[in-house]
Amino acid sequence: MATLTNTPASADRIRLEPVPYHHMMLDGRWWPRSTDPSAELAALVAAVGVAHGPVARLLLSAAGWSKRPHSIPAAGRTVDLAYFSDQPPSLATVICTDGDRLTLLVTPAVPDTNRP
Repeated sequence: MATLTNTPASADRIRLEPVPYHHMMLDGRWWPRSTDPSAELAALVAAVGVAHGPVARLLLSAAGWSKRPHSIPAAGRTVDLAYFSDQPPSLATVICTDGDRLTLLVTPAVPDTNRP
């Protein structure tokens, strides 16, 4: 599959193509720019929606996020979010409305030390 992008802000941040991870293959890779899920997840939902259909829910690690909203508006719908302490921060699970499930490798956001 090709790299999918939604907006210039998300360019080259989401790739929906197989990624090796330990002893398995994941469905893609995502590079969020920040630890704010409200700012980051809409582009992910839009990109997955183009390739796999509407997203119903995201399962995320409880670690690494500055906030933990229970839902976000994205792609014209409300997407439910769930956070789990036993989910590795390097993985995110996307569940589409048709039941399709994708597991993505997450490369954590690097803080911008140049900001005041």
